[in-house]
Amino acid sequence: MYTTILEMLSRLRLPLWFSWKSKMQVGVLETLDALGSTKWREFRSAEKLYDAWAPRPGTTWEAFHCVTLFASLDSLNREQVGSAPDEWYREFSGGWINHNLPAPRWLTEDTWLILDAPGWISVAMAAYLVEQRLCQPICTFDNWPHLKGVVKPELTLAALIRFAPLLATIDRDYLHGRPPVWICDNTRLGLVKGSPGQFDNRYYLDDSILPGPELLKLHGLRQVVYASPLINRSPTADLVSYFQFLMKQGIPISRVGLESTDAWRGPPVPITELANVPLNKGSFFRSTSGGFGGIVPDPSSSSG
Repeated sequence: MYTTILEMLSRLRLPLWFSWKSKMQVGVLETLDALGSTKWREFRSAEKLYDAWAPRPGTTWEAFHCVTLFASLDSLNREQVGSAPDEWYREFSGGWINHNLPAPRWLTEDTWLILDAPGWISVAMAAYLVEQRLCQPICTFDNWPHLKGVVKPELTLAALIRFAPLLATIDRDYLHGRPPVWICDNTRLGLVKGSPGQFDNRYYLDDSILPGPELLKLHGLRQVVYASPLINRSPTADLVSYFQFLMKQGIPISRVGLESTDAWRGPPVPITELANVPLNKGSFFRSTSGGFGGIVPDPSSSSG
């Protein structure tokens, strides 16, 4: 398994601008992890963190598990890399996302769950679902952190570290046959494009991250449940056309909210119609090292 992890991480070359001397602060140093311990400190390397979060080796879903954010960890100053603190979760919707997270009746073996909340919330929910042996984790975080980043993947990275000790206690063999859960950051598209001098690390979920309908059906996944805050809001723009395609192929899509325990328990509300949302994919900065992220050039410069 270790060899597989190294092979996947080696697909990404660390960007030239990335340095271990980075002043980026990730999470909080003086805090405890999801087990109430300081074991999170053992997961501040790309391999260790990836190992904790990887799906069951050899499964189809392993190919969809993004390595970009994990790879960034090895070039950050370890003394500035911490864990997501309890406070982050107590302040979200009354703190209902915790070890008592209920297993909803609708989360069956033929259901593909897509968690599309702020990354650090999606990570927490996925961790507790995996702890209950309900699904296999698939991370979709495909961008690099940066001090001048347009979006803040360092929040998600801190959450991955917080819950890594919990996931490391779970024998992956127990997850055999469990459906995947896609763990997404709904801030990935950003609110605005980066301005000159900023690091534009906005990203979208492309075809390499989204499986086709035939693959879903082959693995017995007959329906999709999209979970995100604000149940009446349209799905994140990069998923709209994809959902429309799945619906045309006979795969029903429903959604649940994440505002409370009652909203999470459902039942899911069927999505019958989706309005097209424009998404200019040409405005995103793909990194030459893999994933997304790049310094926005000054239009007046020769490099512009």
